[in-house]
Amino acid sequence: MTALGIFLRGLAMGAADAVPGVSGGTIAFLTGIYGRWLAVLTALHPRCLRWLIHGQWATLWRALDGGFVLPLVCGIAVSLVSVAHLITYGLDAWPERIWGLFFGLVIAMGAGLLQHIRARWQLSHVLWFLAGLLGSALLALLQPVTIALAWWGWPLAGALALSAMLLPGISGSFLLVLIGAYPGLMRAVTIPEWTTLGLFALGGLCGLIAMAHLLRWIFARAELSVMSLLTGVVFGALVRIWPWQSVDAVGGLMLELPTSTTWLTPLIWSLIGLGGGLALLRVNRQMEQS
Repeated sequence: MTALGIFLRGLAMGAADAVPGVSGGTIAFLTGIYGRWLAVLTALHPRCLRWLIHGQWATLWRALDGGFVLPLVCGIAVSLVSVAHLITYGLDAWPERIWGLFFGLVIAMGAGLLQHIRARWQLSHVLWFLAGLLGSALLALLQPVTIALAWWGWPLAGALALSAMLLPGISGSFLLVLIGAYPGLMRAVTIPEWTTLGLFALGGLCGLIAMAHLLRWIFARAELSVMSLLTGVVFGALVRIWPWQSVDAVGGLMLELPTSTTWLTPLIWSLIGLGGGLALLRVNRQMEQS
């Protein structure tokens, strides 16, 4: 796998984290780097800090798979400061088109995950899929709250948001909205409030590493059951990105049926997203085969 290929996967992961219903974990899995990414995160250890302080660069580079992680993290960073901002602008300017595009993309990503596991499915795996589907759909319909977090709440919020980045179908930003931390975080970024951002980042790093260890342990014992559950989560997230939606007075999601004047545009963009997602999956399969 070339550095350019890894960088492009990072770009896709960063963009996916800005889309409710898709995460960087989904992209990593579908593009064949999920296991390697988990291995990097689980390799983070206090001894890495010792190597850094003592200038043992070669040891640190090998331990953290530097040839892989450097282009990947660069791709994620570039995407987060560019593509993610375009997505945010698009949701403000053309919400029905962007939600439609996301809806088609998530269907394509879910189909890709399903293709990986359905040949080995048993009844128990179908039940895990249905559990993920129902749980994700119910999560999407929860009413957000508005609270002011105490200082000790920011590390917990960071751990929750960043650990969700590893799970297909779960948006870290949406979880922050649900617990009422999103407005405060955006204010901290704008001002900026370095104490709040530092606490959030510290908790996020700890949550990311802990989730990586947990997922690696679970995957080693029940990979198919876990992937069935997470695939259900991806399809359940379609509730959150239903193209015909509005927001009530308290910020809750309201799903609407398409009418004779509103059905066409979101449908066209959903088909564009579906076609684009399936094309990307096909290109990735060809790259893997070659």
